[in-house]
Amino acid sequence: MKSFLVGLETGATGLLALAAALLTVSESVLRYVAPTKLPDWGAEVTVYLVGWAVMLSAGRLIRDRMHVSVEMLAEQLPERTQVALRLFTCLFGVVVAGCIAWAGWLMVDFAILLGERSDSSIRFPMWAYYAAIPVGFGLSAATYFWQIAMIATGQEG
Repeated sequence: MKSFLVGLETGATGLLALAAALLTVSESVLRYVAPTKLPDWGAEVTVYLVGWAVMLSAGRLIRDRMHVSVEMLAEQLPERTQVALRLFTCLFGVVVAGCIAWAGWLMVDFAILLGERSDSSIRFPMWAYYAAIPVGFGLSAATYFWQIAMIATGQEG
């Protein structure tokens, strides 16, 4: 199940990034070949795609320990202290990610309440873009919970 979810996360992130890259390249070509055919929404949609890709990749960065950390200091500590420090880091991560996910949900709810839409011709509903924040940070909190479970059961690798 874990490998399926990791694959789904990786695939979704990759597809979003690929779509953003293709859109950017096609806009660049159109700018020189047929500038009158250039849509007003290309850069906007690219931002949405990249924003979602970044938020979906946060869990992977946490899971693979690719986020910013002070490893040089931690590696000098005794093993039990290192484990306690990793546990504290995960608990702190759950709190921070949870708070940001909650604030993101409030932002999504407010955008829905206001009926907020983008200024371009596609009039994109902004709640769909803002939803990347509670989804991404919710997944990050879930990843931290998973790591806490692995540490607590001694299965951490």
